[in-house]
Parts: sequence; C-alpha cells; structure tokens
Amino acid sequence: MKLKNTYTKGAILLMLTGIFILVLMFLLDSKLQTISIISSMVIISSTCFLQALLMLFTANEINKIDETQTPGFHLKQWQNFRAFQKKQRSWNMPVYYTLLSIALGVYLYELLKNVDLWKMILTFVITYLWMLFAYFYLGKKEIKKQDAKLDHIISELKNLENQFQ
Repeated sequence: MKLKNTYTKGAILLMLTGIFILVLMFLLDSKLQTISIISSMVIISSTCFLQALLMLFTANEINKIDETQTPGFHLKQWQNFRAFQKKQRSWNMPVYYTLLSIALGVYLYELLKNVDLWKMILTFVITYLWMLFAYFYLGKKEIKKQDAKLDHIISELKNLENQFQ
C-alpha cells in the first residue's frame, strides 16, 4: 500500500538522521563537546528515533487494514484509522516541534555563545522562523494532503457500500 510505504520510508529516513546526528556528536571537536551540545544532540536524535517508531507503528496500523473484507467492514477499519491518526496528530506534532525547538535552542546557544549578540539573535530568528513556517504552513499543508487521501479512500468505500445496499 502506498500510504504504508510513505510512513515506512519516512521512518527509515528519520532513523538515518538520528544515526547521522549521533555520529556527528562523536566526531565533534573536543572544544565543542560540552554537556549542553551533547545533550541537545542526544535529544534531537532521540526525537528522530521516537518519531520513526511512531511512524512504523502507524504503518503497522495501516497494514492491519484488511482489504479482503466487506466494504462496510473495510470502511469501518479506515474510519478507525482516521480517528487514530487524528488523536495521534493532536499530541504528536506539538511534542515533536517542542522537543526539536528546545534542543536546537540549547545547541545554537552553546555553539554561538562567543559570537556577536546580533549574529546570535539573527541565527535564532532565522532558525525559529523556519520552524514556525514548517509547523504552521508546511505541516498544515501536509496534514491537508493526508486528510484528502484518507477522505478519498473513505468516500470511495462509502460509495461502494451504498452500491451493495
């Protein structure tokens, strides 16, 4: 199923990102290996791993949907998945972005504490503007796209169920 593959590929990419961050952490110059930087890199990679596990769990939920069942039962499975996804989304996105924001803030502060204040502020402003854009625009756009796919599947199944009645 295409939707399941999307979640699986995303999970793999997040795991690779987490591993890459941990490798970078071990290869850091000894002057940069402060508790704050190491902690923030561990938080970022842990967030990647947790998000990847959640995506694999979601892919497994999609995999449980049995396409060989009657249209009514199949429709109910997709509606249950939609409810699961909405519930998951209500807490997942804020937690994910909050953890990333905190870890990035600590990391950037430690990395830039010896530069001019205006450069540090500029870096923070650019970084957090990007994160806000990603959360409020790109994230919402992706949610609408996913919702449209699920709505299409559910509406097709409703039409199919109505044909059998």
